[in-house]
Amino acid sequence: MTANLTELTDTIAPFGLGVRRLGERTCVVNVGTDLRRTEAPTVSDAAGQAAADGCREFVFDLTYLRRYERVALGWMADLWARLGDAGYDVFVAAREPSVVRDLCELPADDGWTLLPSATKALRALLSKPVG
Repeated sequence: MTANLTELTDTIAPFGLGVRRLGERTCVVNVGTDLRRTEAPTVSDAAGQAAADGCREFVFDLTYLRRYERVALGWMADLWARLGDAGYDVFVAAREPSVVRDLCELPADDGWTLLPSATKALRALLSKPVG
């Protein structure tokens, strides 16, 4: 799995990790269809690079996720909590019932908000007051 930073005009293949910037501060991270414990560090690296490049608002799109290891979801939740603790806005989009159930059962749900679609996550992010 590789991370690649694309412009807004590029499309993100729903089958692998993709990172898309929306303006100066917002970043959408699409984790694709598979998430294993060996791939989770790549997602973290992509988010870290986006933060280093100036992103302060993140949407993690898990709506295409079908095959995953629960431990990888826990690892992702820890990443989201760390980003939230550091002052970043973090929204997570997931719709697959098993993914949503497993995310809701994780003990680390501070610092991030779960929504049923990337569109709703972006809408919630963009409707936050600027401050």
